[in-house]
Amino acid sequence: MANDSNNLSAVMERYALSVRLAGVSCVVSAALSILVFLAGPVYEWSGFVTFSLAAIPFVLAFVFSLLALIHSKFSENAVHDEEEKILLRKRKESKTSLLDVSEDVRFTAGRTLLNFEKYIPSTVAILCALLMAVVLVLFWRNFIFRPEGLPILSTGLPKQPILLAFTSALCAAVSVFLGIFLAGQSHVFEFRWLRPVGAWMMAGAVIMLFTVVSSILAELKITHWNAFFSKISFFALAVLCLELFSNFISEFYRPRNQMEDRPVYESRFLSFFTEPGGIMRNIADSLDYQFGFKVSRTWIYGFLEKSILPALLLWLFLFWIFTALCEVAPGEVGIRERFGSAPKNAAVLSPGVYFKMPWPFERIVRVSVNAVHEVLVGGEFRKDGKELKPAVVLWTTEHGQPDDGRSGGYLVANEQGGTEVSNAVSILETMLPVSYKVKPDQAHTYVFRFKDIPGILKNISEQESTRYFASTDFIRDMSSGREKIVKELQSRIQAETDRLALGIEIVCVNMTDAHPPFKEVAPAFQEVLAAKEEAKGMVFAARAEAAKLFSEGRIKSLGITSEAAAYKFNVSNVASADAFRFQRQLKAYNEQPQLFRLRTYLDFLENDCKDLRKYVLSSKMPSQIYEVNMEEKPRLDLLEGADVQNLGK
Repeated sequence: MANDSNNLSAVMERYALSVRLAGVSCVVSAALSILVFLAGPVYEWSGFVTFSLAAIPFVLAFVFSLLALIHSKFSENAVHDEEEKILLRKRKESKTSLLDVSEDVRFTAGRTLLNFEKYIPSTVAILCALLMAVVLVLFWRNFIFRPEGLPILSTGLPKQPILLAFTSALCAAVSVFLGIFLAGQSHVFEFRWLRPVGAWMMAGAVIMLFTVVSSILAELKITHWNAFFSKISFFALAVLCLELFSNFISEFYRPRNQMEDRPVYESRFLSFFTEPGGIMRNIADSLDYQFGFKVSRTWIYGFLEKSILPALLLWLFLFWIFTALCEVAPGEVGIRERFGSAPKNAAVLSPGVYFKMPWPFERIVRVSVNAVHEVLVGGEFRKDGKELKPAVVLWTTEHGQPDDGRSGGYLVANEQGGTEVSNAVSILETMLPVSYKVKPDQAHTYVFRFKDIPGILKNISEQESTRYFASTDFIRDMSSGREKIVKELQSRIQAETDRLALGIEIVCVNMTDAHPPFKEVAPAFQEVLAAKEEAKGMVFAARAEAAKLFSEGRIKSLGITSEAAAYKFNVSNVASADAFRFQRQLKAYNEQPQLFRLRTYLDFLENDCKDLRKYVLSSKMPSQIYEVNMEEKPRLDLLEGADVQNLGK
């Protein structure tokens, strides 16, 4: 009994020490979490998303430290109850008792510990997995694979890279030393629940080391490594999140034994690299835990344990040997680079399979000569990070942004008029996609002579565009002059690239946009164009009115001239005809005067008096008086004056 009591006292002391270590872990992990959270997402002082990702392992370490503290405290109380039971049993040995000491209602700490181990770890595991998944999704959408136009953490730079490197190194040192200490202590049974805390602290230390490297490289003006480290950290945390989900699900189905004391939320992947004893031993412990019996004692596992290292070495050797085989695909050419150098007179390899020295002694640089590449001069299109452009865009609508923060406009001359300023110029914004491909016979120059061919080509295109647009007309550039512009720019850019021996062929130059600056100039220019079109309309209307009046004047003039000519013809020709007729009449009169007078008189009656009623009277009855009714009847009656009564007899 004395030995049992002494052993329980030692166990209680170890659990008390575990409580203190868990408390220290809570304080340290909470401080690191707050530091990372404030310096990262809140105030954006760090500028690196890798630094912000470290908040995930530190927060999980804080949660697991809190659970370890509660578990150690419950375990200490349970051991204390066991010690009390032993003392109570000793006092009752000489007495007869109907009650079992183990069923005493005063000793409930053991039952509380069992309930805690049964429900709390699984609940915390699924809650942490869900919370971790939500945070990773936010990082995925806003930081890791966010649109490039958003000025957020993953594209920013630290305000003080050296200070950030020092802070990250300090956090990494604190977390790694605490994690190693907790992982070492976890080999003692009473400190077992501190192992997940140590594993996540060391995971946070690794991410902090990534931040240290990124900060030092940022100080040296090398910024692209932050994106690489952030993606590596993100995918590693995503795998650990999936493992938490799988642990929660598999906990319902795997067999158990009474001696195991592994929390559900403990990561097996982190245990491979953080637990002492080697990776193979950690794998064996994980298999034993998962299957519920000693898998590591089977002959199959023993065989694999002995042969896995030679198999891996053989696999790596074969993989290294296969690096001596290289294929140049169709549409590509290859250039041999041996010991880091490639002679200029080296033959260009056509498509096919070639043998070379294994890596890293020799490599074949493959260059695609059929693929058409493109650089965009003048700006870039954007659509939530993916650069696109609508099918139809007005000048006054923002549909692109200048690259590198510079203006995408060119100074363009104006067509001069009598009242315009002699040195007036305009600003033309345009997008010029330049397509090019590599010349097969100059692939060596393209690969080894220049570092950034697209950047150089873009600078050349901007230079030639600036020179060309300075001598062209603004209105013509936006309308009918585009075909001439692209042809001229293609020839100029090709000439400059040939002069620099870039080893590329300009396939085509397109002009997708041409308009004044959209923010302030485009609305005013739209009004100017409207005024010009209105002025042209007024000019055309005035010209139409002038043409109308001129035509009407010509028609009236032609009418007057025609009337005068007709009058002249009438006066001259009719007078001649009358004179000729008079001469003929005079001759006829001289021949037969009476007949002429009679005929003339009869013609007068026939022609001039044809519409008058005529009465013929005898000249031999001078004394007879006639009464003539000169009234004209309204209608003629065929029966008037006839004998109607005798009609038909």
